[in-house]
Amino acid sequence: MLRLDDSIFEYALYDVFNALEAEGGKPVELAALRGEWRTTGLRHTDLYVALDLLTTAESLVPSGPQAWALTAEGALRAHDIARVATPTMADQVARSVLKVIRERVPAAGRVQRGAGGRRGAPPRVRVRTSARLGGIRG
Repeated sequence: MLRLDDSIFEYALYDVFNALEAEGGKPVELAALRGEWRTTGLRHTDLYVALDLLTTAESLVPSGPQAWALTAEGALRAHDIARVATPTMADQVARSVLKVIRERVPAAGRVQRGAGGRRGAPPRVRVRTSARLGGIRG
């Protein structure tokens, strides 16, 4: 099992904010983040790890129940990552790891899905009767 350093998740989330053209102080909804996160090749649950890491680092602040906004420092870091004029060793490693992950994840798993794109069976409802539960007394 491949274990990734936290910086990979942070770097990927900065890439997501850049792709969404997020600006400091402007909220970005979770749905938009999820849609763009799929293109990273990382697991869906890793998005929440990345959000927590950037919030702890004070690069990101919650701006609603399911929305986040970059702080001024976060916006500057996201801009620096996008520009990559003078990448650090950590930036180069993160970029290489993300490239390898994208190559290993099938393209079908990375495409954005629309709101109506999910197909599936309707949810099942389990009905329990008092006979099955051994009788319920009121």
